[in-house]
Amino acid sequence: MSDYNADADKAEKQLKMISPTMCYAKWAQVSLHLTNGLGSSCYHPPLHKIDPYEILNDPSALHNTRQKKQERTMMLKGAQPRGCSYCWDIEKRNERSDRVYKSGEYWAQDSRKEIFSKLDTDNIDPTYVEVNFNQACNLSCAYCSPHLSSTWEQHIQEKGDYEIYQGNKTVKHNNLEALNELGFMPLKVAQKNNPYITAFWNWWPKLYKSLQVFRITGGEPLMDSNTYKILDYVYNNPNRWLELSITTNFSPNKKELMDKFLQAVKKLEKIQIWEDKERFNPGSGNHWYVNPALKNFALFISVDNTNAKAEYVRDGLNFNYMVDNVYRFLQETNNTTVTFINTFSVFSVCNTLDYLKFILDLRTHFSKNNQTIVKIPIQDPYTKHPDYEYYPRQRIWFDIPLLRNPKWMAVNILPESIYSKNLENAIDFMKTNTKIDNFNGFYDFEIAKMERNLQFLKTNSNAIDRANFAKFFVQYDKKRNKNLCKMFPELKDFFLECQHTQKSFDNKVF
Repeated sequence: MSDYNADADKAEKQLKMISPTMCYAKWAQVSLHLTNGLGSSCYHPPLHKIDPYEILNDPSALHNTRQKKQERTMMLKGAQPRGCSYCWDIEKRNERSDRVYKSGEYWAQDSRKEIFSKLDTDNIDPTYVEVNFNQACNLSCAYCSPHLSSTWEQHIQEKGDYEIYQGNKTVKHNNLEALNELGFMPLKVAQKNNPYITAFWNWWPKLYKSLQVFRITGGEPLMDSNTYKILDYVYNNPNRWLELSITTNFSPNKKELMDKFLQAVKKLEKIQIWEDKERFNPGSGNHWYVNPALKNFALFISVDNTNAKAEYVRDGLNFNYMVDNVYRFLQETNNTTVTFINTFSVFSVCNTLDYLKFILDLRTHFSKNNQTIVKIPIQDPYTKHPDYEYYPRQRIWFDIPLLRNPKWMAVNILPESIYSKNLENAIDFMKTNTKIDNFNGFYDFEIAKMERNLQFLKTNSNAIDRANFAKFFVQYDKKRNKNLCKMFPELKDFFLECQHTQKSFDNKVF
């Protein structure tokens, strides 16, 4: 969308006036893994440990960690924190990174005044919070890990470790002992005894007042009681500025969980008269407004391909069941959106055009012409505010963040001469379907992201990554009764070449 790029243009000018490495997200955003006490600013940097003693007296230390404060100081001085290499690598190619895009978003812009009023060592409450409460998940996706999926953990326990090459030796991949030593595995305590979850709920009433975006991730959030506790809290404590979202595979193994979730979301959409003396028309004497309990509810669904190809990568997924749930969600709710997250990997390149057609079909089905304007008349003569409306909007979004790890699934291990054509065709398809009058085409920034992914495909990779691609997926197929070449025939020749590379590594390994 042109507005999206305009916001980024504005942010880029602002950031350059402060320092060449400034990023508002380092102050205004936090990603928390409460299962193991790890966190980061956004989801790009590596996770770092949160001090369990600091949060006893100050639960905001979940966000304002010592490491993050050091990185804020570095940014103000124009230095590049090493953990933010995702953006630095993109900027080395003279492309716009998420550092700029994020800083241009409204929740970051609204934090500017407070950021500038604070020292880099001061505490600040974020406006964008992403939280992982639980490791429980019913899928075990190829690029995921046991510390994020209980099904992956069970798979390793039952089928044994995977092996990959590292230098001149083989090492265990997704090994439970190694993950535990790194502090990645969930604490072996009940949630009620988890100090990080306790600190979160102690911080929550204060944090909630500043929140503009709150995102629950997993694991699978629909399987966790904290998700429903959040939904109930928002209903009972309405925040008309809040965008609440959940990242999910949207195919829970129990149908009653889907029913429970939909009931909770529909309850949030009920139109009621709320009072907010702190934030709504302060000083005017009119503190009432008619609204649902929040600004917007957004669903983020992780899926990287379509049909059986999606089920290969995301083991345990029933694609048609997920799609049925998406239609049900969009038909039974109004003020909601769905964003599909395609963690863009080797397998995404093979199926990009079908994936885009899937998005376009949904956009056409739920376009402006198929949306109803709902006006809620005000019955109370003592309130002074306009009628509330549900208005036509884009309800179907998608994102294509580049998969960087594991490196052997990144798109740049593919031969450019063969596979770049796939993305070029996808870009042509997007450019041919840019009519967005009724929300049923593609936006300029979406095309720009696809072009960025194409440029990354053209970068160099290491032979060890191609050897690991073969080594990992030979094991993956055997342990899961799958067949990569049958499911992705377009990868067959490449896979055989990778196996040939693997043999050369076998001769070197000791």
